[in-house]
Amino acid sequence: MILNNTPWAGLEAGKVDTRRVNASGRWNFFWAVLTRSDAALVLQLSQLPNPLLDLPKLRSLDIHFQTLPGGPILYIRLNDAAQVELFETLCRDVVAAAETAEDEVAALQKAIGRTFRWHHLLRGGKDDLLQEEAQKGLIGELKILKLLVENMGAKAAIEAWTGPSGAPKDFELRSDCIEVKARRGASQPFVKISNEYQLAEVEGRRLWLAVLAVDRVQPPNGLTLADHVAGLTRALECSAPSAIKEFDLRLADAGYDPMHDYSAWHWQASEAEFHAVEGNFPRLSAPVPLGVSHLSYSVSLDACAPFRTDWAIVRATLFEEGADERA
Repeated sequence: MILNNTPWAGLEAGKVDTRRVNASGRWNFFWAVLTRSDAALVLQLSQLPNPLLDLPKLRSLDIHFQTLPGGPILYIRLNDAAQVELFETLCRDVVAAAETAEDEVAALQKAIGRTFRWHHLLRGGKDDLLQEEAQKGLIGELKILKLLVENMGAKAAIEAWTGPSGAPKDFELRSDCIEVKARRGASQPFVKISNEYQLAEVEGRRLWLAVLAVDRVQPPNGLTLADHVAGLTRALECSAPSAIKEFDLRLADAGYDPMHDYSAWHWQASEAEFHAVEGNFPRLSAPVPLGVSHLSYSVSLDACAPFRTDWAIVRATLFEEGADERA
């Protein structure tokens, strides 16, 4: 049943019936009711991409390329009529993203990229807003993820972002691991290590500690957590739309829901200071005594100073010595 107050109202069920989304729109998007009376968004194309682009697989949606007598299309069909209002929001967001493209190929990429971006929303997110400390930590990880995306490609960088899934280190590359700590710039010069594994050695891999100052500031200064997510998403939409699916999954695992309102928190984040965790670096040595677990402790940044380095050196170590990390 198509609700009367939706864009699909009045379209005839039982056959393919369409209505243009925007008469003055740059690209040929249509509201459609497909043969099973399912609401759909259709993008009419002049030709199919070659090779075909990766498409997201969503529980509530059916997304496919198809060639009709009138030409090829991309369609996004809703399988769960109970979500029609949410589906309309998704469709309008997809159209708005594609309208910024200068050619049909880019429009198609942006449409698919934005659909990937909605993956987390349609699979169900967590109910609670991330609290301030969690927001700070996620912003720190996103800053490091951005560096890795720029240097090793989106797919490899997002695959290396293992912290949200519960791994001991925030980033696990082939020959290196990176642990990220966000702290208030004006706080005492310490970082909190949450468990005995975060700074533990990993055989065959170097370990780096990245420390950022992430401070809450008054609007309109700074950026919200959603701004940080959106900035990285826009970069992925342009360069690697198929990577947005995995990016959304990592965000979901980190507890981030794009429908939550983070506008009350604005943050200013510094560039990362890197430290080589090796030798006599101040940390608890693993393994800890049998029966001891769930440790947390603080490390003095002053004591870490002899191990401090900068991104240029870390980058050279990660990528010039290990070109196979690049995607």
